[in-house]
Amino acid sequence: MFFLRRKFLTVFFLALFPFFLCSGESLNWQVDASFPDWINSANFSANSLLPFVFYHGQGKAFVTVSKECTSFSFYINDRAVNTKPLKAGGTYVIDISKFTLDGKNILQVSDINPPRLKNAVRVCIPYPEVLEGSLKNSSIQSESIYLIDRIISSDVEHGFSSAQLAVVKDGRLVFKKCWGNVTNESLYDLASVSKMFSAAYAIQLLVSQGKLSVDAKICEILGKEFADDTLDINFSNREKISLEKIKEWKRQITVSDVISHKAGFASGYPYFNDNFDLAKSEFNAGKNKNPLFSGNDSSEKTRELTLEQIFKTPLVYEPGTKLVYSDIDFMILCFLVEKVSGQRMDSFLKENFWQPLGLSRITYNPLQNGFSREDCAPTDISGNSYSGNLSFTACRTDVIQGQVHDANAYHAMAGISGHAGLFSNAEDLARLASIMLSGGYGSHRFFSRNVIDLFTSPQLLQDADYGMGWWRGGQVQNARNFSSICSSRSFGHNGFTGTLVFLEPEENLVIVYLTNKINSRLLSPQTFSNQFSGNFYQSANLGFVPQLILLGMKKNVSRTQFKSLLYDMKEDARRVAEKNAGSDKSDSRWQAYESLKNVYEEF
Repeated sequence: MFFLRRKFLTVFFLALFPFFLCSGESLNWQVDASFPDWINSANFSANSLLPFVFYHGQGKAFVTVSKECTSFSFYINDRAVNTKPLKAGGTYVIDISKFTLDGKNILQVSDINPPRLKNAVRVCIPYPEVLEGSLKNSSIQSESIYLIDRIISSDVEHGFSSAQLAVVKDGRLVFKKCWGNVTNESLYDLASVSKMFSAAYAIQLLVSQGKLSVDAKICEILGKEFADDTLDINFSNREKISLEKIKEWKRQITVSDVISHKAGFASGYPYFNDNFDLAKSEFNAGKNKNPLFSGNDSSEKTRELTLEQIFKTPLVYEPGTKLVYSDIDFMILCFLVEKVSGQRMDSFLKENFWQPLGLSRITYNPLQNGFSREDCAPTDISGNSYSGNLSFTACRTDVIQGQVHDANAYHAMAGISGHAGLFSNAEDLARLASIMLSGGYGSHRFFSRNVIDLFTSPQLLQDADYGMGWWRGGQVQNARNFSSICSSRSFGHNGFTGTLVFLEPEENLVIVYLTNKINSRLLSPQTFSNQFSGNFYQSANLGFVPQLILLGMKKNVSRTQFKSLLYDMKEDARRVAEKNAGSDKSDSRWQAYESLKNVYEEF
């Protein structure tokens, strides 16, 4: 014989409020449901229960009882609330923080009397927030964080520049720290991490609000010039296709194509470089060789000209047939958001995200928005000249600090773009990223669950490690930047300057790891390349942070296992140094090995 054991929830009536608090006129709720039959399904068992996302130790339910309702039952997970104090005609705030679980929770409202009464009980539940927490009260073993700390500290001692880390687990900021000549408040140039928290966030919000469709064609929003103005330029990697065919393809490109990096554009183009010779693919070819040069004075006029030059830019492959990671795609999305919203990207993000979340250390153009150079981590010791190997009008050759490193973003987009330009510290970025787990924050709704699922799902079977802009864990396809032990549902993004945001929804985990690894000399200063010496430290291989944190969440992992892994890391570093650095012990690859060796011997 089965029976139900009722566990009564102690109800904390925080206050009695008038009905407008639960009206939805000024607040956006995660749950806003009226019972009975909130969903009115033919599956009658579904009509009394609904899920919501929260974390243990936080949560409130706003309950309004109609004047006609005489009694009802109320459950949170497996606990029954004593509803006798909830009088008809009142609105109550119930503290449910002792009974919420990490992740999915279940609300049930049943036994409403009199029967068949409509809108008898209304329940409103806000979204979770990021609260202060501690590592010892999380499921992350302290030894994994200790090992991360020691590796970064040792790398800094051996020449690595700096780093910041913020970890949010189950709705709590459980760890934050900085290394090197920075503070936890210092802003980092996010580089391509900007793509997710500028253009992608803006598109997700507009889609959630019904103001934009991912199937909308770019030409319908930005104008027919997007296709009609295309020039017949012979890009070296352009497929053998006619100009008319390219224009036809461009007319069919959708928002989904662009945000998924399958719109047909090249990976990038130096709109800022007046010395670029496209015919020879040379960056220092002499003046006026660049047919798509827009300017490099960082002005708003140049920014407008850049849009015109993007219109003229031909495709290099048929849209939808493959994925080519492209900065041009997200420059287009920036202009698209501005067209749809009627606001410049920085104003749109500030009004719709930064201010609602109370974020004060995220911005475009820090030096124009109340921050000093000293508030920002330096990004590159040789400007964007690559140790003098690149030259164009207005090329920066001094240390870049507080200005976006990306040359298109700085010179051609006035510092405000969808592909680069954002600055932030790790903590503010972690709070902003956390809304991808629930869709909202407190009383603010941002993304519907459907939108989150759509944008983080694979768009091409052969490139399943990408969603709509978001990199995915997939089948261990992003081990270098994510982890080899993350779930296929994990997602995030990294940036050229040495930045990473990683989310593991199965663990309610957000990791923001920021470095300025390219604030270092080139390995071969006489050669134009992206081989910065800072790239070869373990701290620069961003995925080691989520790898160790996820390992540290396994119940039975031991110190011996960490020691064994550290030995392997040390030997891998030695192998890389022996193969590529020869006997030059000053080479950063040898310094990276010595750093790991020291950590191993201390551990």
